[in-house]
Amino acid sequence: MNPQRWERVGEIYHSALKLERPERADFVTNACAGDSELKEEITSLLNSDETSGDFLKTGVFERGLRILMDSSKSLTTVVNTEPDEPDSLVGLTLDDRYLIERKLGQGGVGAVYLARDRKLHDKHVVVKVLLEKSLRDSIVLIKFQQEKEALARVDHPGVVGITDTGELPDGKPYIVMQYVEGISLRDAIRAEAEGMDVERAAHIIKQIGAALSAVHEKRIFHRDLKPENIMLQRLPRGEEQVKILDFGVAKVKESVVAPSLITGGATLGTVLYMSPEQLQGLKVSAISDVYSFGVIAYEMLTGRRPFNPDTIGHLSEMQRQGVRAKPTDLRPRLPEEAEKAVVKALAFEPQARYQNAGDFGDALAHALSGDEETIKQYRKTEVPLPPTQVSVDPNLPGIATSLPHGDTLATPFERVQASPFGQSDLPVEVEPRRPIWPVVAGLLVLIIALALGGYLIFANRKPPSAAAERSLVYSLTVQKMRDGKPYQEPFNSSGQEIFENGYKFRLNFSSPQSGYLYIFNEGAPEKDNTDFTIIYPTPLTNKGSAKLGPDQTIQTNWNTFAGETGTEHFWIVWSATAVAQLESARDEAFKNKEGAITDAAMVRNVKDFFTKRSDPKLETTKNTAKQQTDVRGSGDLLVKQVDLEHR
Repeated sequence: MNPQRWERVGEIYHSALKLERPERADFVTNACAGDSELKEEITSLLNSDETSGDFLKTGVFERGLRILMDSSKSLTTVVNTEPDEPDSLVGLTLDDRYLIERKLGQGGVGAVYLARDRKLHDKHVVVKVLLEKSLRDSIVLIKFQQEKEALARVDHPGVVGITDTGELPDGKPYIVMQYVEGISLRDAIRAEAEGMDVERAAHIIKQIGAALSAVHEKRIFHRDLKPENIMLQRLPRGEEQVKILDFGVAKVKESVVAPSLITGGATLGTVLYMSPEQLQGLKVSAISDVYSFGVIAYEMLTGRRPFNPDTIGHLSEMQRQGVRAKPTDLRPRLPEEAEKAVVKALAFEPQARYQNAGDFGDALAHALSGDEETIKQYRKTEVPLPPTQVSVDPNLPGIATSLPHGDTLATPFERVQASPFGQSDLPVEVEPRRPIWPVVAGLLVLIIALALGGYLIFANRKPPSAAAERSLVYSLTVQKMRDGKPYQEPFNSSGQEIFENGYKFRLNFSSPQSGYLYIFNEGAPEKDNTDFTIIYPTPLTNKGSAKLGPDQTIQTNWNTFAGETGTEHFWIVWSATAVAQLESARDEAFKNKEGAITDAAMVRNVKDFFTKRSDPKLETTKNTAKQQTDVRGSGDLLVKQVDLEHR
């Protein structure tokens, strides 16, 4: 197996191990992009793995590569001969300088320790050491060397610094890094479930943008940006300093460590924060990190990620469709400009995003804080200034300045002649202006004549028959629930966000017209069958009648998000006249205490009606300020499908 193939297998394998087993197949198929042999090799390794899926706790990749390169060895023989790793280095002093105090963590590649630098007044540092088995994996060795190279290239307060490197007596390499006292961004997000304080978020986002720009300027792409890899260092007076960590899978362009090996666009990173191109195994760039930054910013402001897929394929499709639940749907008081910035960073096409992480960080921070002064650390465009000109004070008519063609500047009241010494002669007599009222009067007469003529022309014309139009406004009232009890006050929603199972909700409806309203919930298909439950009308709402008067506002009974995670489909029908099929469906649903339609033939008729009558071209407008959705359509019948997502 050649080195390029080796690297490709290793990177896809390590990324797949981070996923739950049901998700791996889709991910590997997508990443292998039609290479059946590559897919078979990786699948074989994954099937051999006996762990729960955490790549930091398995060495099967290293063993599996040797199997692939030497088919004469059996899997059992190789697996059972792997020695255990030695115990920690706690208590030892490395190179007569770094006293290891305790282990911070260990994975299948390396271990991380907290140590004291004896030469710098026992200052705390972090020591990362490769494990014995990692020395036999060329990919891990290269990545370790490139992590050192990446950290050494970048000198920025927002990136964790590397201070030293060395080797243990047994040959295992180690690197010494800055110790960051603080919390991870993940911990900060978890502490504020509804979204971080806006001012704090703006401060952090601005710093992340500046740090990422510094990284990208050195031709380094992080590829695994997520809240866990961003630390918030505690500073005096309660301030925080961002520190970006973990460049273990970074892409180092023009690397002096492995310029010919690490060149492809292999898929690495944490799936939920990957850019679309990274997820598909395509070429990554700085703009890929901008996308991951956008996911983080969305999560900081709302407490949730923009996408919650079931599979890798589902995530790819959701990314292509764009963000459904806008930040203001989850947090209505966010500035509109902040939402635009986040959505732009999450654009599917790389060229549609911010092309610089610093630009995104500055724009979003500015929108959140409303600060008129935004530091542009990485914008170096110079604006040329015009030549300095002498100004003329209109209160000093005796002073004038020469203009290019021998003309002179003048006051608004009179022109002057300039003497060679800049001192004017006497003012020239100004010709009196002619009165303008006759011109104005003439124009008024002309305008009145034109208006009268236009009226006479159109007064005798019959107005065209306007096409019938239906319109409605709907919204949700949502009640959060904790342990079966109401939690916090109910809030209004336009229905775009992702709701939690157990939340209760009501649909609110109004229209300036009279008509007949029907609302049904379409259940998830089971064994090729679909079921429907009536939401409106019900025996307890409007006396069971679908008929509404103009400007009549209705609110459905409370409903609950329940069952498996997914999307609930609601059908809203607003008709000028009663709909026979739906009147029959209503009567059938009233026979069931749950409001469900149990007759199979009736279900098919209702499904057929919705499928044929729904109009995807309805004019739909989301009113963010009022948290409601306006819908308009031509004709006497309006059929609208509303999707509500829950998890």
